[in-house]
Amino acid sequence: MTYRITKFNPEKRNEEGHFLDNFEWTAISDIGNPEYNNVSYEEYEKTETAYAESINLILDEKYISNLKINSLERHFSFEDFEDYKKDGRLKNIDVNFNNEIATLKNGTILNLGEIQKMIRLILRETVWMELLNSEFKITFGYDYYMYVECSELKNSTIKRIEKMGLFVEPNMGQRTIIVTDEK
Repeated sequence: MTYRITKFNPEKRNEEGHFLDNFEWTAISDIGNPEYNNVSYEEYEKTETAYAESINLILDEKYISNLKINSLERHFSFEDFEDYKKDGRLKNIDVNFNNEIATLKNGTILNLGEIQKMIRLILRETVWMELLNSEFKITFGYDYYMYVECSELKNSTIKRIEKMGLFVEPNMGQRTIIVTDEK
């Protein structure tokens, strides 16, 4: 089963699934942008934490303690990474480029703490990867979409995720979501 887990309320979609709220922020770069209601770093980080914690809840339910990196993408250098630190993209994340980023490769096994850090780095658009094992997979789409493939989640886990302000939509395969001006 595939779950789409996002901060986007499904009631704000049209019949084709297009999200209609053009003022909803979709990236860390939207922080402070008047077009997206001047989202603050604190609001951003609260949502990012909810995404990371939702994965913790699911991994706990499924008794999974590590995941493997697949389809790794890194499109930056050490200098770019230093710029990310300066512009605030890495605020409140203790990460070392040489020891934690440059050494990443497909097949690397991550523990729970490392998974949390990678989820935050993916959401902050500094790396991209799938995280998986034989019965579980997390992928990320554009605009803050997260997909989890696993056996059916317990209702109690879904409710805990939703209590953090996220929406869990079952049977939602990864697809491109278009934000439009349609009402």
